[in-house]
Amino acid sequence: MSLFSSLSQNHLDQLNQDGVIIFPNMISEDAINEVKKDTSSWYKNVSFNNRISSSVIGNNQWIDHVGLCSLKAIQLVLDVDLINFLKKYFQSGVSLKSVSIQKKIFAEKGIPLHSDLGEGLSIFIYLTKPDKKSGVTEFIKKSHLTKINKKFKIQNKIDDATYLDINKSPFSEKDIIETKGEVGTVVIFHRAIWHQLPKFSAPGREIIMIQYTNKESSSCDHLIKNSFLNLLLPIQKDAFLNNSSIKKVTGLSKLGSDAGDSDVYKIPSWKMLLYVIRYKLFSRAQS
Repeated sequence: MSLFSSLSQNHLDQLNQDGVIIFPNMISEDAINEVKKDTSSWYKNVSFNNRISSSVIGNNQWIDHVGLCSLKAIQLVLDVDLINFLKKYFQSGVSLKSVSIQKKIFAEKGIPLHSDLGEGLSIFIYLTKPDKKSGVTEFIKKSHLTKINKKFKIQNKIDDATYLDINKSPFSEKDIIETKGEVGTVVIFHRAIWHQLPKFSAPGREIIMIQYTNKESSSCDHLIKNSFLNLLLPIQKDAFLNNSSIKKVTGLSKLGSDAGDSDVYKIPSWKMLLYVIRYKLFSRAQS
């Protein structure tokens, strides 16, 4: 039985109304362990272009080409019941805009209250237990429907989101919904909802990060093994491979995190090198 078979019209109504829905322990631990087994070797190698390895940007280690890495992860991301649920949400066909796996490798001061740029829905699948010590995302319920005055916004050097100071915003702590659950917890949220990641003291949080949009939106380049592709159903291939992108996406040939057509992070290659050096030094110190 599909792990997303419990998704219902009530969930769809809640997502539209609240902007976020949290499913504690939705994915079985066996499925999560299979994904982690697939990814373990990828974390051992770091490169600028992580087609067959991982990359390090700031406090995070990333696996971008999940379709080369883990069949189980792709099956979760392209679950047929999830796709059908998203079709109802968008009232159209759907496109997998991006999928990656993120691992926190350093403690962090956190991410202030922000609203993501871009359209559609984001989905987090927790490969580790949501825990305040290693970082849990908090959401402001119904805030995707709230119009924010410009005076509350914070200027930010990276154009990946719009930021607010919660203490100077129209929101308060009583509005916060915290991600709770065990390994396999799933969070589906509107990209415009306001959310934050409070300061945490321990590395290790690991999640599959997914963005879905309607069929008219362009997607990132997806690489996938032929053996994985042959196991996908037509509805899954349609969501994974087909989009109406007009621009040529440069994600397969970019160096590090230089800006491409589908990128939001605009980090120069020299800074990427510093990230890798810091990661190498930290890894050696821990071994």
